[in-house]
Amino acid sequence: MKLMEYEGKQLFREAGIPVPGGAVAQGGSEAGKITAETGFPAVVKAQVLSGGRGKRGGIKVVNSASEAEAMASTLLREGLTGEKVERVLIEQGVNIAREFYMAITVDAGIGTPVLMASAEGGVEIESVSEEKIAIKPINIFIGLQAFDVRAAVKSWGLEEPQVKEIIAIAAKLYDVYKSYDADLVEINPLGLTEEGSIVALDAKVIINDNALYRQQQFQKTRDRYDNDLEYRAAEHNLNYVKLDGNIGLLCTGAGLTLATLDLIIDNGGRAANFMESGGANYTNTFHGLALVLSDPDVRVLLINTFGLVSRADVICRGLGDAIKELKPAIPIVASIRGTGEEEARRIFREELKIEPFHRMEDAVKEAIKLAR
Repeated sequence: MKLMEYEGKQLFREAGIPVPGGAVAQGGSEAGKITAETGFPAVVKAQVLSGGRGKRGGIKVVNSASEAEAMASTLLREGLTGEKVERVLIEQGVNIAREFYMAITVDAGIGTPVLMASAEGGVEIESVSEEKIAIKPINIFIGLQAFDVRAAVKSWGLEEPQVKEIIAIAAKLYDVYKSYDADLVEINPLGLTEEGSIVALDAKVIINDNALYRQQQFQKTRDRYDNDLEYRAAEHNLNYVKLDGNIGLLCTGAGLTLATLDLIIDNGGRAANFMESGGANYTNTFHGLALVLSDPDVRVLLINTFGLVSRADVICRGLGDAIKELKPAIPIVASIRGTGEEEARRIFREELKIEPFHRMEDAVKEAIKLAR
């Protein structure tokens, strides 16, 4: 679950990480009133989950209450490049001399949290070359060590008091990471002010969905998801990501879905979604299929089943029942492999009148042809 910036900063504030003063507004006049406390210049920031707000006009410096009111009203009324804005964060302006990057996330490859730090702050970390990012594994039994933080920021050229500030902030960031069962806690940018202090200018926090029963202060509401489909998927414990293509995917497992996405792209097609549907679970299969079919961009449905732990015949029994009930009006292409595939293929061939492919490469090519 992604948190809004203002929610992440509240966690930072409670942990003792310095953030600019400010408050959230849901109306233009309220935004103007908040500037009486923040002073000028102030910053109006659209509260959305997607990145790149600044480039899209979602972050503006204002120098009067009337400017703040007008900017907030525009964002709340018009949204941000098609994305609805329900809140704006009004913050004190800060004189920034330099911007850095700091985050704690999990490295699945080594099975441990890691500290990530870079002198290249203020831009998406994906665009920063690897040699400019310091990565320090964190031993969960002893915690984040000051010498690791010091080594990570050694190349930043900071004075000793500033290094000590950053060490303290990193320790508190790790506390947030642990306390809230986070997958990611990120400060980008972490600012060095012209006065010489360190402040978190942004906050990105993602809570692990499997830990939400322990973090009940965070509820699954529509504003935490990028679109209606992803919200509806979350209600049924499905991982769904809307993409920009026209081939709807229903595959058994995240790895098979990624492989199918690669095949589609390699053959000149575009997928409409990524979804980990839960395979043999009938309920998730039904809701997963309903989600894919509700996307108006989908021209063809591509089912890719490889049943190992979950048997192919059990998976296809659920799929067959869901297809019979939902009665898709678009073409369906299927590839079926795995344990019990003979019965699975019979279900599709005899009950659904769909001839399944044995090779998923052939199914992908057929789906691309139909989508065109």
